[in-house]
Amino acid sequence: MNTPTLKTIGVDLHKTSLTATVLDPAGGVIERRDLPTKCRKQIAAYFTAHGPDVQVAVESVGFYHWFWDTVKPTVRKLHLADPAGVRACAGRRTKTDRNDSLLLAELLRENRLPMAFVPDEPVRALRELCRHRHRLARQLALARRHLRWIGLKNNLPGPTTLTSDRAQKWLLSQDAKLNAVHRLSSRQFVDQITSLERQLADVETVLADTVAAHADLAPTLALIQSVPGVGFITALTILCECGDLTRFDNIDELSAYAGLCPRVTQSGESAHHGHISRQGPPVLRWVLQQAAWVALRCDPNARRIYARISQRAGNKKAATALARKLLSYAWSVCRQGRPFVWPNSENKSGPVPGTVWSYDI
Repeated sequence: MNTPTLKTIGVDLHKTSLTATVLDPAGGVIERRDLPTKCRKQIAAYFTAHGPDVQVAVESVGFYHWFWDTVKPTVRKLHLADPAGVRACAGRRTKTDRNDSLLLAELLRENRLPMAFVPDEPVRALRELCRHRHRLARQLALARRHLRWIGLKNNLPGPTTLTSDRAQKWLLSQDAKLNAVHRLSSRQFVDQITSLERQLADVETVLADTVAAHADLAPTLALIQSVPGVGFITALTILCECGDLTRFDNIDELSAYAGLCPRVTQSGESAHHGHISRQGPPVLRWVLQQAAWVALRCDPNARRIYARISQRAGNKKAATALARKLLSYAWSVCRQGRPFVWPNSENKSGPVPGTVWSYDI
């Protein structure tokens, strides 16, 4: 509960400026102020001037991090607001910077502010590294696809996997068969592949070293990696994007956070379930989808779940449903503190005592 003696400040943050609305403990407007964001010292001085008994709300935008690090030491409480939840509370209020900051302040003062997740500093750094690693991996996959298409246009399929060394050997052997445009494009794509592979290896080394420096993350990562289709990078991404999975009371809350719950439109007795909401971190849904495809290739139980769902919902929805189930399994193993086993799984000597427990299959 918020302390009624605290002043409340709502901040509408933009790239080059911010708008702050200050409310007194009774809810009256004390001040409205527009500040440029180019000087962090000026921003810190402004919030310091209001005294230590201040609570601040700022909406989550992609560049809120510098504001968080600057303001957090100067105020009593700093809260990050969920933009989707704030929009739902806005109603028909005219959207202006001052109205937005006032809304944030009012919601925080009334304990109705929809909160966004802010991880601790070690996890924040890991999350940025993970996201950078996934951007590099997708750029690498795109460069390989472009090079593959150049080969196919010339009836030269090339090696199965276009790693940098294989791509260079293939291009040297087939260079004379390509026209001038394809020859130039191929050389540049090979250069991109070589550079991206080196960058990817560097980032993964830093990731491994950072995780090794935080030994408290190792047990949770090991539990998540016991889920079919989930490797080290996927487990680390789940942990960085969701934080402590046990902070969610049930799997529906976690699925909603990840944006894997379908949208529901209801009128009277009729209800329509549409596409997933896609409200959460995009990289989290992407890695879960990739893990689902890996699980399909490697695990017969996952294939049975996929086949059962695809019969009534189609292949794409079945793959999304399997991704959601993998996330639910990760949540379950963290709650139980035991590695993943399929329900009712048995070895040759019978059920494994103490390891068979219920999943949402």
